[in-house]
Amino acid sequence: MKMQLPRIQLPVWVKTLIKLAVLSAIIFLIVRKIDERLLLKLLTSIHPLWIIWAIGWFALSKFIAALRFNTLLRADGMQITTWQNVKLYWLCMYYNLLLPGGISGDGYKIKVLMDQFQRPFKRLLTLTLIDRISGMVALGQIGLILMYFVSLAQPYRIWIIPLFIASLVAIWFLYRIFGCAKVWWLNAIQSIGVQGAQAIAIMGLVFALEQIVQWADYLMLFLASSLVAMVPMTIGGAGAREITFLFGSRYLSIDPEKAVAIAFLFYLVSTLVSFLGIGFSLRNNPLQAKQSK
Repeated sequence: MKMQLPRIQLPVWVKTLIKLAVLSAIIFLIVRKIDERLLLKLLTSIHPLWIIWAIGWFALSKFIAALRFNTLLRADGMQITTWQNVKLYWLCMYYNLLLPGGISGDGYKIKVLMDQFQRPFKRLLTLTLIDRISGMVALGQIGLILMYFVSLAQPYRIWIIPLFIASLVAIWFLYRIFGCAKVWWLNAIQSIGVQGAQAIAIMGLVFALEQIVQWADYLMLFLASSLVAMVPMTIGGAGAREITFLFGSRYLSIDPEKAVAIAFLFYLVSTLVSFLGIGFSLRNNPLQAKQSK
């Protein structure tokens, strides 16, 4: 006889209130720990070209991410064009801004694909999780490379190469278990491209605030904040990066105001790029063109 733990089902509005409370607490902590006037001065001093730089590289990262997911779909026999997949991906990014949690768009994406291809929910959920795990592994791999440039990580550099090799073996094994082994290497490269493009976007903001000397520290914080932002504890991930940069700046001895400014600017950039998906929300089905001639 199996013992089942009781499940607590909370209404959507209660979950939203909880997330708003968490976001309010994060904002309160940030305001208490930094000089908000200095933060505002930093935000208004950045040259617009650096913002355009960040927008361009972040948009490129999301385009590569869409290609990565399409690679998984095609390997599983679901054929959609690159443009249809990009529309679906961007629309899901837009829904992630509106709906509570950072995975709400994935639910919509799964529903659309279920309706289009009559595939079981479990299989599409598996592919979605593989796609996300691939991105997380790439975050770790780039983090391992950055350890060569972060002084705080010096005692652990001996583990960089073994852990990098282990990460490749682990992701290959995952893809093999779920029947996607033939595309694991392509997805691995695409995932590095996704995270690399976002790192380049952050580098532009780091340079804009004249923090070139500690560029590796900021990138390491960014990678950590990317993992934190995946946890659906706030609406659209707002505040997650900022709180990570704030507390991480203590350990890396970097300017907290500039750290929060970079995190906040990146949040604005990601929000703007994701909001462009509103144009695709005007259609009921982003894959509709597949059936037209």
